[in-house]
Formats: sequence, structure tokens, C-alpha cells
Amino acid sequence: MIEDINQDAKATALVQVASETKAQALALLVRSPHEYEQVSAFLSIVKGKHKEIEGYRVYLKEDFLSGCRKIDDFFRPPLLFLKEAEQTAKDKLTAYETEQRRVAAEEQRKLEEEARKKREALEAKARAEREKADAEAREIQRKADEARAAGDLAESVRLRNQADKVVEKSEAKAEAFQSKAEQVVAPKVEAYIPPVVGQFSKTVWKARVLDAKAVPDDYKVVDIAMLDKFAQATKGKVTVPGVEFYPEQVMSARAK
Repeated sequence: MIEDINQDAKATALVQVASETKAQALALLVRSPHEYEQVSAFLSIVKGKHKEIEGYRVYLKEDFLSGCRKIDDFFRPPLLFLKEAEQTAKDKLTAYETEQRRVAAEEQRKLEEEARKKREALEAKARAEREKADAEAREIQRKADEARAAGDLAESVRLRNQADKVVEKSEAKAEAFQSKAEQVVAPKVEAYIPPVVGQFSKTVWKARVLDAKAVPDDYKVVDIAMLDKFAQATKGKVTVPGVEFYPEQVMSARAK
């Protein structure tokens, strides 16, 4: 194996021959049939020299290439093991994150349900208060109408005022219940993922074809790579017929 190509006598000689041949080519003239034949012969010589130099170049590289192949073959399995180990670790971390987000989402759902029930209970009280007040007001108004029909205008006015006060008081209570209902909001639940320097996960949107026939012509032949890019760009918010966009957690990490 040659350590310094400049020390190889044959290689140096071939380089010199190539340089001289180039100089000869620059001096060539083709002005007659005879010169045409001469240059044609020169061209054949050039091709032969090129083949000779190329062959020697390949010959000299063989030992280096063989050594490189041996090195690649030696390190290929351990590198593959580490790649598989990295993916296994990422899968486990991603699975943990997914589970923690599922647990948080379930807790969030329960809190939202509790908040909804509280809001509905307060809203029901507000409706009941209004219904009760309306019934009382109607009854008082009926008595006011009777008083008016009997010619007792003073009593009729008093009763109408009483009906208005009943409705006004009831509306204040109903508004209080309604206000409380609007303030009932479930606390936000976040999944806790321990922060690790140099490591993060992100949501990558991808496409899953559900019905190839329903996919618009713009995406045919069904191009998953294009759909994945579309899913990522739109975060799955824009629908495509026959395609389901879904999020997938992808783990990234730096070496230490």
C-alpha cells in the first residue's frame, strides 16, 4: 500500500506523460488530410494513455478500498446495534409521553364533565327561579286584574307593582346563578414530562389513506410523502377526502 503517491515512480511518470500529451494536443494543427490522419492517430494514443493511467489509478486504490470495506464491515454491526438501541429508547420514551398525555387528557375530561354538571345545575336554578317568579307574577297580575275589574284601581296598581318587584328580585337571583355558572371552568391539566437537556419531542402530522378512490386526483398516484408534508403544514386541520391525518410523537436527542 502506497503511503505517499508522490513517491511512486510509475505514477509520477504517467502524470508527466499526461502533461506532455496535453501540450502536444495544444500544438496540433489539422489543415490537410495528412494532418487529419496524424491527429486521428494521436487521438488513439491519448485514449490508450488514458486507459493506462485509469487502470493504474484503480490498481493503486484497491488496497485502500479493501481496507475501507473491511473497516466498514467490522463497524457495521455495532453501529446497527446502537441505532437499534437508540430507536428502542426513543420508542419507550415516546410511549411514556403518550401514556402521560392520555392520563392527563382523561383527567381533563373528568374535570370538564364535573364543570359541565355544575354549570348545568346553576343554570337549572336560574331557570327555576325565573319560572317561579313568572308564576308568582302571573298570579299577582291576575289579582290586579280582578281588583281593576272591581273598580279598586289603587289595589290594582299596588298589585302590579308587587308583581314587578317579584320579577325584578327573581331576575337578580337568576342572574347571580347564571354568573356563577359562567365562572365554573375546569382547571387545565398538563402531562408532566421531565425536561432533559438536549432532548425534546415534537408532534409530526402524517397522512393515512383510508380510501384511495376518494383521494383527489391532485394526490394520485397516492403520494404519502406529499400527504405527510400537507399534514405537517396544516397540522391536520384541513381535511382531504379518503385520508386520515394523525399526530405521531417523534423523539430527537443529541449525543453526550
